[in-house]
Amino acid sequence: MRQNISSKFITLTDPEVANAQKQTLKYLLQLDPQRFLATFDQVAGIHPTAPGYQGWERTDGLNFRGHFFGHYLSALSQAVQSVRDPTIRQQLLDKIRIGVNGLQTDQGAYAEKHPGSAGYVSAFREVALDEVEGRQVPESQKENVLVPWYNLHKVLAGLLAVDVNLQNVDPNLSDKALTIAHRFGLYVAKRLDKLTAPKQMLKTEYGGMNDALYELFDLTHDERMLTAAGYFDETALFKQLAEGKDILPGKHANTTIPKLIGALHRYESLHDSQQANQFLNAEETASLAMYLQAAVNFWQIVVANHTYVTGGNSQSEHFHEPGQLFHDVVLADGATTCETCNTYNMLKLSRALFRVTGDKKYLDYYEQTYTNAILGSQNPTSGMMTYFQPMGAGYTKIFNRPFDEFWCCTGTGIESFTKLGDSFYFWEKDTLYLNLYFSNQLRLISNNLQIDEQVDRKSGKVHLAATRLRMKDQAGTINLKLRRPAWLDQPAKLSVDGTPCQINQNADFWEIKNVGDGTVVDLELPMSLRIVHTKDNPHYLAFKYGPYALAGQLGDYQVNADRPNGVLVRISTHDQAAPATLTTDMDWQTWERSLSDQVIVKTQTPYSLFELKLPNISEQLTFIPYYQTHDTRYGVYFQWQQAGSKEAQHRQDQLSALNEYRQKTVAELTNFDNNNFEFDKHLLQERSEVSNAKGRRFRVAHQDGWFSYQFSLAKAHPDLSLMLTFNVEDAGHSIVVGFNDDHKFDQVLTVAENHPTDSKGFYQVRIPISVTLINNHRDIKLVFSSAGGNTARLFGIRLFNS
Repeated sequence: MRQNISSKFITLTDPEVANAQKQTLKYLLQLDPQRFLATFDQVAGIHPTAPGYQGWERTDGLNFRGHFFGHYLSALSQAVQSVRDPTIRQQLLDKIRIGVNGLQTDQGAYAEKHPGSAGYVSAFREVALDEVEGRQVPESQKENVLVPWYNLHKVLAGLLAVDVNLQNVDPNLSDKALTIAHRFGLYVAKRLDKLTAPKQMLKTEYGGMNDALYELFDLTHDERMLTAAGYFDETALFKQLAEGKDILPGKHANTTIPKLIGALHRYESLHDSQQANQFLNAEETASLAMYLQAAVNFWQIVVANHTYVTGGNSQSEHFHEPGQLFHDVVLADGATTCETCNTYNMLKLSRALFRVTGDKKYLDYYEQTYTNAILGSQNPTSGMMTYFQPMGAGYTKIFNRPFDEFWCCTGTGIESFTKLGDSFYFWEKDTLYLNLYFSNQLRLISNNLQIDEQVDRKSGKVHLAATRLRMKDQAGTINLKLRRPAWLDQPAKLSVDGTPCQINQNADFWEIKNVGDGTVVDLELPMSLRIVHTKDNPHYLAFKYGPYALAGQLGDYQVNADRPNGVLVRISTHDQAAPATLTTDMDWQTWERSLSDQVIVKTQTPYSLFELKLPNISEQLTFIPYYQTHDTRYGVYFQWQQAGSKEAQHRQDQLSALNEYRQKTVAELTNFDNNNFEFDKHLLQERSEVSNAKGRRFRVAHQDGWFSYQFSLAKAHPDLSLMLTFNVEDAGHSIVVGFNDDHKFDQVLTVAENHPTDSKGFYQVRIPISVTLINNHRDIKLVFSSAGGNTARLFGIRLFNS
């Protein structure tokens, strides 16, 4: 197996990448670990020394408290590996020490008060876990934490990162972090062993608990950690994916990706025959190949069917129908494409898959996503990071505020920007794989070699020079493999020590043997323009120039405007007047042929790598790399159209109908996620749950169960109606619809077997809303309850003006 080379051996010298790291370090040092510890102290019965942070870390209102502190510990420990400045390293270590010592104190204090729960360390009470495990919890005792295992995963992962990254820096602090993590792992194992229905907890997002517990097993060789990790393995899901089934539509993307990271971690930890013989029975050993195949197939499905030109995926945090990117960008809410957490986790999965398989495609995806979706997620001036990354035209990037939001994507963001060099290189025996073409300096201690990689990213020229690290000692030699980029359309040129080499232009890697002191390598990777189509609309286009996804610059109209989404998230508004088309008098084939000859690329530009202008279109658009786009409206995808064509008229009719639909809509909910989107509508429920079917999310109430939402009536007219979406597969099932807890308005709806439906069996029922429920009301409460047995599944709620 290949191993990635740690950031501690790499110095970033690319000015933009180095700035991204610098901005993040500045942010980390502005944060106070005592404030993150405040809620952990409260749970442990200790008076906090500082007030807690707000945003997702708040205690009043729905929250994700504790999650960011885990990300923070991971990022601090990674930064210690990456930073050379001794003063900054010491400041980072001081913050880690405060955090780890605080968690140690809280864990010990909690164990004294609750000896039966020794090891528990958290920002919220254990009752939050009781509830997701299916236990009945009195309303007065409930916690307001949405996804408790998800939050705990971040804390556990942070402690493990401190242990791994500080082993050779501060062994005592490293050991302390591992001890806290191990004690917590023992608590988890003890708790899970008592569960009578362990699969119930898997219905609520739990992050990468399996991945972290497998890591804890790797570090401790404690078989109890291996057993605990297995509780979080969704083997039914893994088997479906291993069989090649695309069962992703309707699933929450960032809930699903970490599950497969964990599946692959199980394979990595146990595939060695000695490990397998010691810890697995014959059936478990035989199943390891299924875990690997599930991860391989999942990755392929996501990249082939659900991924945008930047490498990002998802819309409104979910996977939808395969190949429906135009639909998700234009016909759905285009402000919520490409949750940045997903890109972080897809890179984590890709890196592990390359380690295991050696397949270059994982590195090609890594370059695509790192270059565009990761570097493009940070504002280079403020250092702040995105939640969503809109792909459609007329949007802007919305970056987090530093001290009162603490989104999930800010947490993964500070991790991404403190490990920017960790996948530049991989090592296998005596072979070094060069993955990413960004300027850096690599130190190979055991070979007494330093490799300086200098990259002119405007031209695609790469210069590598190997020298001795220690002049008094002899240098060794290595074999060097240079990745051939997937975007390369023109012949590359390679020379070694000034001598041109004959190379296979279709090879996965170009190998250079016996690289040692004094070896000089020059590589030319010429860039060209490439069109990227969406499958559901072949004339909905994005563009790449070399590895860089392009963004058309659309001006700064209300560029700082945002709108609320989910729990305390802000997303981009849409400038309807911004150009969203590429209009030409030519037919498609003629226009496409004109691109290669007539496209204008300027590299003498002060604020971007280059500027690019497309020929023969009426819109005046300048494109620059997407990752360099910020503080402006932009478009990544545009609709190509021939002026006056039926296609252009069809698009206009489609958009007019969509605009009318949106104008009439007062409120809508189709994303039943038991998370951000439902709680934004003030979800309350008893004995109900969410799932997905036929590519859509739904909520269902069980016997004596119910659920309710509250919708604003700010846009309502007297002719308000309610539209509910059902599926004919639920024929015979009923649901009671209530309004404002006034039972005289209750209606019982029963799914009819012979109702006309769409191709997947969905249909809608319209209910006029009484003006009595509208007049003098700011909101309307909708209650859905059982009429006996399970309700019909509810796939959509829409309030609209008729």
